[in-house]
Amino acid sequence: MSALEKLRSFLEQQQVTGIFIKGDSSIRYFTGFTGGESLLYVDGKRQVLITDSRYTLQASQQAPECEIMEHKHGFWPEAAKLVQKGCLALDGDYFSYTQQQELAKALPEVTWKSVNLVGLRAVKTPEELKIIRKAIAISDEAFMQLLPHIKVGRAECDLAAELEYNMRKLGAAKTSFDTIVASGKRSALPHGVASSKLVETGDFVTFDFGCIYEGYCSDITRTVVMGKAAPWQKEIYNIVLEAQLLGEKVLRPGLTGASVDQTVRDYITEKGYGQYFGHGLGHGVGLDIHEKPVLNKSNLEPLPVNAIVTDEPGIYLPDKGGVRIEDTVLVTENGCEPLTSVRKDLLEL
Repeated sequence: MSALEKLRSFLEQQQVTGIFIKGDSSIRYFTGFTGGESLLYVDGKRQVLITDSRYTLQASQQAPECEIMEHKHGFWPEAAKLVQKGCLALDGDYFSYTQQQELAKALPEVTWKSVNLVGLRAVKTPEELKIIRKAIAISDEAFMQLLPHIKVGRAECDLAAELEYNMRKLGAAKTSFDTIVASGKRSALPHGVASSKLVETGDFVTFDFGCIYEGYCSDITRTVVMGKAAPWQKEIYNIVLEAQLLGEKVLRPGLTGASVDQTVRDYITEKGYGQYFGHGLGHGVGLDIHEKPVLNKSNLEPLPVNAIVTDEPGIYLPDKGGVRIEDTVLVTENGCEPLTSVRKDLLEL
């Protein structure tokens, strides 16, 4: 089933006659168009891409299945030409309140339903998996190239810049999110974006990073220690490593994201550190860095085959330091396949 066929089946289930889509990732998924500033309309018979003169040629080349409409004074007058009444959907997370009001004003006889389309992208096609594997391979190799250069005295932001440069040299378009390099006490910050702090002897240093390759994201986290690890560092590192391996051991289709998260969370709790693992175990990865399915207590849906998720437990001790280890994994028919290849034993640099 093609992406557009999946979308039309979804619209039937939602009992709406059409949908306006504004999210760039969803527009790319359903049409192939990689530009910005566009609005996609889809109903049972047609798909229309509204954009401006900067993108009309690109849209006609990348989205040949779509009718292309060029707007000169905003999306809404063109949207009003496509449909006048009925029950329509919109991907509401990507419309501001003002934009929703403007669309409603342009189509006063339409009733609206806000929907989330990210779930339609959860099961990856063979073509998507090939691209994601390449994105992961780029980030893996970039980190391996950085390892010999992680030295005491270098700034976190300097290490982040070199890591990002490595990914670009290897073919990445850009990073998939702001690179996290957090050392010493800052490693207890789950999202400690790289700062000017200098790496010191005895520091944990957590690297959480990824790249975008042909539109698709990678995501990896590794934590190293500068010099010989202290007993407390070895303890929490080994707990996180065993928890991460447990996640990969139990992860399989049919389980809910909540149950996988709970199994790993229970292990960390049994070891006495449950209160220091606050975030969910993982999230989907694809055109966006955070997609469905998620591995946390909110996901009561069974995990599908060919979903891509992260497995990233952590322990974060305030004013001391923290550890996170993250692989990106593929849900397979019999379990899961870790796609991240970088070694996970504790590296004492």
